[in-house]
Amino acid sequence: MILKKLLLLAVVVVSVVEAFASGEKEDHADDGFSRLVAWMKLHGGRVDERIDVAEIHGIRGVVALDTIEDGAELLYCPWKLVIGSTGLPAHMQMQSSDDMCQVVHDMAKEIRLSSQSLWWPYLEHIEIPRLSAMWGPLALDELQGLSPSEDATRHFQWFSQYCAGNNDNNNKEDQHATVAGSMDQEASLMRSLVSFVSRASEVGMVPIYDLLNHHNGRKNAKLSLTEEGVHLRVVGGNSIQKGQELYLSYGIKSAPVMYRDYGFVEEWPCCWNWKEVASGDNFAFVLFPDDGVAINPTKEFLQHIWHSSSSVPVPTTMHTMDNVDMRLAEFQSSAKRHMESLSLEELDRFARAARIHLDGLPTTFQQDQAILEGKRESLAQAMDDDDDDDDDDD
Repeated sequence: MILKKLLLLAVVVVSVVEAFASGEKEDHADDGFSRLVAWMKLHGGRVDERIDVAEIHGIRGVVALDTIEDGAELLYCPWKLVIGSTGLPAHMQMQSSDDMCQVVHDMAKEIRLSSQSLWWPYLEHIEIPRLSAMWGPLALDELQGLSPSEDATRHFQWFSQYCAGNNDNNNKEDQHATVAGSMDQEASLMRSLVSFVSRASEVGMVPIYDLLNHHNGRKNAKLSLTEEGVHLRVVGGNSIQKGQELYLSYGIKSAPVMYRDYGFVEEWPCCWNWKEVASGDNFAFVLFPDDGVAINPTKEFLQHIWHSSSSVPVPTTMHTMDNVDMRLAEFQSSAKRHMESLSLEELDRFARAARIHLDGLPTTFQQDQAILEGKRESLAQAMDDDDDDDDDDD
């Protein structure tokens, strides 16, 4: 019952936030980030003036306004502005389930304080993503039968089972701390939980850092921790060019796990894996653009992707995307060398396992295309019906 309530609240919170954002967006496109930067500096932090927030293909991210050299500090956030940890190493929270529960509750409390919260410039700027766990029941039913086997709503289950009642004392203390007109306790907890699941770092919620999107192939920024606070620096061995997006990494995860946890499939490198039922053996492959593939990647190959700093130097006069193209070429070259190292027996074993796996799926590729096209048509019709209803209301 608690889980159902949490899921319903998730949908409601997203709807409210999106409605609020759509009403504000046109007049205050960049004001929120400007306020966030000013707030960070006011409290002793540092933000490189060569970065800004922009929408790229409809997705908010951080871009370079000018060339930024390798190793440059993009952000310094003092510990006092991190929700979750107050220093190194003894005061780092994110060490246990109880610690993470506390972070969610602490953040929810600040949300309820609204503009009276120290973190309000940060909290009001957060956009709630559409995680797969927040889909409607029919969509979730479709998802639950797919790999990986873990429930897409497991974060909500974790919270309802281990966190919801763990802060009774805090809840009693907070009864009079909610500002008039702000979210109630349940809605604030849900907004906090979704933000935590989608944005938290290993030390908790770090303002501005969590605006960067994920891309293992194009990652060019990384978090580092010191006694003074949290730093975000340019990595990769090359300068970031004007107009280029800044990326960090959520870690190497298979495409099904990435989709289940964050609601998207990585562009490249895109990892897919499955377990053969009969033998119990694991099979995997990594996809790159232009049909580049690495079958059954070794630990060393994955570490190269994870730790790559792009050994190819890029001239500062080079076009923005050439930096990305050279890194991709490096990965594709590694994939080619890996494929050339595989024996014919291993390739044949993979091919047979892949055919068995594909034959065991309930639909073919062609049938999936037809189903998806039907879904698109249904969605378009539903949107048209909504528009007609709006016209009638007017």
